[in-house]
Amino acid sequence: MRVRSRFRFRVASVGAVVATALAAVALVQPACAQDRVAIRGTLVTLVPPPGFKVSRTARGIENTETGSTITIAERSGEAYAQLAEMFASPRNLSRGFGQTDVTIRSVRQVAVGDGYVPFAIGTQPRPAGGAELVKYLALLRGDKTTLVTFTIGDRSFTEADAEALIRSIELAPAPTTEELLEQLPFTLRVVEPFRVTNVASRTTVTLEAGEKDGPVIVIGRGASQALMGEEARVAVELLKTTGGFVDAVIGAQGPAPFAGGNGYRVSAVLADRTIVQYLRIVPGGYYLRFVARGETTALQAVEAAVEEIAGSVEPD
Repeated sequence: MRVRSRFRFRVASVGAVVATALAAVALVQPACAQDRVAIRGTLVTLVPPPGFKVSRTARGIENTETGSTITIAERSGEAYAQLAEMFASPRNLSRGFGQTDVTIRSVRQVAVGDGYVPFAIGTQPRPAGGAELVKYLALLRGDKTTLVTFTIGDRSFTEADAEALIRSIELAPAPTTEELLEQLPFTLRVVEPFRVTNVASRTTVTLEAGEKDGPVIVIGRGASQALMGEEARVAVELLKTTGGFVDAVIGAQGPAPFAGGNGYRVSAVLADRTIVQYLRIVPGGYYLRFVARGETTALQAVEAAVEEIAGSVEPD
């Protein structure tokens, strides 16, 4: 009997999660624990100022009565240096806003914990006219680079209020690759020379081999109204809509085991590039899809690894 190891990981306990959060990179000022809110889709928790609530439409908080918002944007940790350079002067930062008519009037450093956070002050015209909106911006450094943008329509909201919010922010550690893989609705085995380079939306994983422009594998789950048994039709339709292969010539295709059941395999070639796709429609209105693509010679060189990874995919 063949035994297959899977890429599976488990969080040890709720207590372990809490302990990890307490050990997070933190920029914090004491506040009532019950006042702290998490900003969806980010690593940020904070204590909202009076009148602000978590936004249902944006990543941040808002005060609908005053037309004020405080939004959170995250980028990779490596992006900090580039953004910090923008905060070097009001002129640089104003240019960074492009066509939004934001004017930065000053940039200074705000003491937070044991360090300092770049803090900018500016204005922005109201879309409907009237008094200008006040803009504050702060750049925080953690596992992710975090930009906090204040758009304030309330003159009673001061710089001190903005600084207090910044000091209330806690940045949790970014999840590890193993933790992200555990959230996927399927399991897989990663085989060299492929390595995991991205896990997105808890549904898709990307693996790459070699350096830039090497073979790429993407495995994901998508919603489907097709019925089980319609893999042949759906597989060809999906392949023909894959970027860069719209005009590809379909090659070998046919039923093939995939994702723990009866799937369908189809390949195609366009110029010097090849794509190989496995598909299986699974219960619940979904399909699991495996796509390997790359320069034909390079993809052939890693064919054994491609087939082994495809054979390891199992719905969770």
